[in-house]
Amino acid sequence: MFLDNELLVWLCLIFPFVGTALVPVLARVGQSIRTAFAVIIGFCTAGSVLLLLPDIWIGRTEGLSYTVSWAPSIGLVFSVYIDPLSVMMAAVAGGIGSLVLLYSVKYMAGQEGLTRYYALVLLFIGSMIGLVFVDNLLVLYFFWEAVGLCSYALIGFYTKDPKAAKAGIKALVITRVGDIAFLIGIFVLASGAMTALGVDFWQALSIHSLIQNVASIPLQTLSIAGFCFLLGAMGKSAQVPLHVWLPDAMEAPTTISALIHAATMVNAGVYLLARSLPLFMDVPYWMTALLVVGGITAFLAATMALVEHDLKRVLAYSTVSQLGYMVFALGLVSGFTAATFHLMSHAIFKALLFLGAGAVIHSVGTRNMYQMGGLKKDMKITYLAMLIGGLSLAGLIPLSGFWSKDMILATAWETGNYLPLLLMVLTAILTAAYTLRMINLVFWGESRRDKTAHEAAWQMSVPLILLAFGTLVAWLGVGFLSRAYHSFDLSEHALTLSAFLLETFETPVVWISIAAFLIGLALFKIRKQYAANSAGEKTIIVARNGYGFDAFYGNIIRCLRWFSAQFRKTHTGDLNYNIVGIALGFLLLIFFLFLLGGGW
Repeated sequence: MFLDNELLVWLCLIFPFVGTALVPVLARVGQSIRTAFAVIIGFCTAGSVLLLLPDIWIGRTEGLSYTVSWAPSIGLVFSVYIDPLSVMMAAVAGGIGSLVLLYSVKYMAGQEGLTRYYALVLLFIGSMIGLVFVDNLLVLYFFWEAVGLCSYALIGFYTKDPKAAKAGIKALVITRVGDIAFLIGIFVLASGAMTALGVDFWQALSIHSLIQNVASIPLQTLSIAGFCFLLGAMGKSAQVPLHVWLPDAMEAPTTISALIHAATMVNAGVYLLARSLPLFMDVPYWMTALLVVGGITAFLAATMALVEHDLKRVLAYSTVSQLGYMVFALGLVSGFTAATFHLMSHAIFKALLFLGAGAVIHSVGTRNMYQMGGLKKDMKITYLAMLIGGLSLAGLIPLSGFWSKDMILATAWETGNYLPLLLMVLTAILTAAYTLRMINLVFWGESRRDKTAHEAAWQMSVPLILLAFGTLVAWLGVGFLSRAYHSFDLSEHALTLSAFLLETFETPVVWISIAAFLIGLALFKIRKQYAANSAGEKTIIVARNGYGFDAFYGNIIRCLRWFSAQFRKTHTGDLNYNIVGIALGFLLLIFFLFLLGGGW
């Protein structure tokens, strides 16, 4: 190999972070140099990750483990552990991130704050790669928060737009709920591991070591930590009821929407659940919780996508729904391969759909699908790319979305989860219906536009073509992925491509998947008749209002504001009064501690 693995691992991490630091410096030299540098760094990062893939996916049975001492006196080290799951996640982040950077050259041209934009995008990519590479839970949490910070800053990139600013804050606040739970889970798990395994604090944070010694950790510790980890994943991966931030995140530039939905932020939660699956799979009801949360999220989000008029929000609800599929699959006894295969497949076609949507919005100047139509003639490349991505999302054979989604449904069938399977099949029907509705409103029929459309520039078309090609062929890698998982004991089932095809067509689920697409097509055909009757009209209103989740959270916030306002008189602004209050409170605390301690 031209470069050894250790060097490639550090390059994967160094490139984006050094790029982040140098983008503002090069911006002083010239705007075009800054932009070209950011794109080059993006592709260097992607290339470094892709060079790691063959060695990890073919023949290796042990992960790449490297360590750098930070503070040897207290045992603090920066350690990475690279296995098939982590390198696949890094390839998604680096590969799609590089295409987003290239796409941004034209899409973001002429806008304010581009130095900040390119620096944050590189930081976003680097943070996600760091998150999936590291072996220490506390360091992983650092990258977890860095990903959250980048999402907040980029969702609110248009600082002069109040909606964008509110959306960024909303994402930050809601994901904090899960983040705090995740942090609590880390310390609970580390504390239990220190006692059970007799190791120091930093050793107790090693993910690989925890998995190897999970049998020695008390079940009570694993139970508390497991549900804390689940809450953390629900926040990052927008699972019900912590999903409400993701549709509003569409106020970000469309390039950022593609990055968040396909390559970075929302995949972090699914990765956390997949990585920690060996730790918590024997915890009572934990797997069932994944099944329930994922199934409900997938179904509810699909119904909301079916009635949305905003092109980007349709894709946002679609992402929530597909993430639900992944969490659902992880809740099955043997769904690890299916869940992560769908993550990879979804990342490619969802990036394609978002970047295609960006090309449409860039051309027609609106996100409202009712003000589009007839774009098939004017934007042939974009139309073909979005048609491939959309049909993959809808589950049309032989596109990658069909194979990965069918694998999830087949796993549910094989494990006897027939009732949850029915819910996911209904979701697949709705997915086909809302996808065809989206393609119809944007590209088919007569034009409802006020301005003439035009095809995207080559900087935007090339990523679309590459992602469309990836959507067509990505499923061919399932054999390498499943065999690599089997070699690393991440999955019990190793498949060749021919065995995968044979298994797919041997099970009756393949016909259920095909039928779901056809029924979705029929549902798309009768959508207007359904909307015309009173029952349909009422359900549409409920779905468009997001089932009241935002209203519920709004009421909680108003109650908290009212409660805090009752104490406003205590905020005198006079330093003397404040010091007296602090002193009295401190004396009162000492008094109660003295009583509780058995004083007098």
